[in-house]
Amino acid sequence: MDDDVVLRSLGADLERDDPRLAALLSGKGRPRLHRSHAWAWLLLPLLGGLLLLPLTVAVGILVILLAVAGPLVGCWAALGSGEPGLPHAG
Repeated sequence: MDDDVVLRSLGADLERDDPRLAALLSGKGRPRLHRSHAWAWLLLPLLGGLLLLPLTVAVGILVILLAVAGPLVGCWAALGSGEPGLPHAG
């Protein structure tokens, strides 16, 4: 695939200028983000406090939290995958 002289030259220039980026683009280097489950421990008192509220208020707060957290969890999951994403159909 790297039969083209120009592509090999550009690859060599990239490895010389930015070796981390070259390793990331070639698939040799994988950036890993440290993820902890501390956020889950922070949610426990919040969920416990919801038990003290009236049912309709507690359900409303949970719905709002889920509506906000859904896209954030999707972005977090997309960043965590070690393989490239699928191309979009449009």
